[in-house]
Amino acid sequence: MKITLHTSIAALGAAMMLLGSCSKSKDSGTIDLGNGTDTGKSKYVFVVFSDGSGGEASRYIISADDIKSGEISVKNNGVETNAYSFLAQNNTLFGITYADQGPTQPYKLDETGVLRKYGNQVNTEFTGAYTKIGEDAYVGISVARSLENPVATLYKFDAKKLMLAGRNSVNLAKITGNGEMANFNGLFEVNEKIYMPFNCSPGVTGQVTKYVDSTWIAVFNKADMAYQKVIRDGRMGPIGNWFGMQGVQQIENGDVYAWSTSAGITGKPSTKPSAIIKINATTDQVDPNYYFDVQAKTGKKMARGTHIKNGKFLMTFYQTEVTGGVSGGIVNLAIVDVINKSVTNVTGIPNHAQMPYENKTFIEEDGKTAYYVLKDDNQVLYSYTIDTEKATATRGIKFTGIQDVTSISKLKY
Repeated sequence: MKITLHTSIAALGAAMMLLGSCSKSKDSGTIDLGNGTDTGKSKYVFVVFSDGSGGEASRYIISADDIKSGEISVKNNGVETNAYSFLAQNNTLFGITYADQGPTQPYKLDETGVLRKYGNQVNTEFTGAYTKIGEDAYVGISVARSLENPVATLYKFDAKKLMLAGRNSVNLAKITGNGEMANFNGLFEVNEKIYMPFNCSPGVTGQVTKYVDSTWIAVFNKADMAYQKVIRDGRMGPIGNWFGMQGVQQIENGDVYAWSTSAGITGKPSTKPSAIIKINATTDQVDPNYYFDVQAKTGKKMARGTHIKNGKFLMTFYQTEVTGGVSGGIVNLAIVDVINKSVTNVTGIPNHAQMPYENKTFIEEDGKTAYYVLKDDNQVLYSYTIDTEKATATRGIKFTGIQDVTSISKLKY
């Protein structure tokens, strides 16, 4: 998902399951919306971890009509949850608990805009990475970290029927071909395939990988989740970061771009620069004529990235040298145009500590506005509204009584 702000997901997941289950909302019971009624309204939905000032610290899903100003808290707002991972699909927020069997709970806004549990909780897998597929499904993969048991399970979840729709297993030790195993940093839909960038891992406690100077993407068939091949490039280091769900993106013209922080894997930095490469999605081949050495252009290494529109990305850049991995460090915000190979710093927003795992962002459909959450020097969380065309930012909603924000979504009702 990771000064270091990294917190053990497993520990958090276990802690969440031990906490009480009383909700801050007046009525957070499970609902059946049937076919539902689209009122044309929507709300921004945040997953947050309270600071415990009002009692025991817990994780909540809270919502707001507008996030350009004002304050937001868990008081009389939201549903308590055990889940750690969240993604919005089919106008439903899916909360996946980072634990054995990966209990998954859907949430929706009812006709009055109140967030509630929707349908039944479903056991999936101990999920380490996931992505939306089309408009009505998502795919996740289970966690496997040991060479003694290097088999992981891919699964598809039907976001309309709220049920598992398929599984397939993959041996992570056979993918690398170098005696280590693949450690996936995310899943990404690319046409009829799934791209899964990975770094190599020894799969043995106490050992560090030997391989930090190459880029690897495992390719799977989307229909049956069967493994097909590995795309490799030697001009930059591994893509993405553990639990980051970032590092690969297909843009509107069909090309796929992938970026590497080169900041390090388990404390071992890559000797290659932080850069961006392009992949032809119809051939699954790296374009040898495209290479954007972002580190040479800016003097900094990329940290995280979110696609805005038409080849422009909202990215964070490390302002401090990071040698202990890609989770900590002070960053600034910039808009990167991968087509024109340009980098424009965003004004109006301070340098800040990199948030854990992934950037907490939401991009409006027109791509003109982005919302980005950061924690300032006083350890206060704010959402900033970013004009992506002007590369300017304005401070927006303040999070009170909240120590962490893990995701932003937008749901209609």
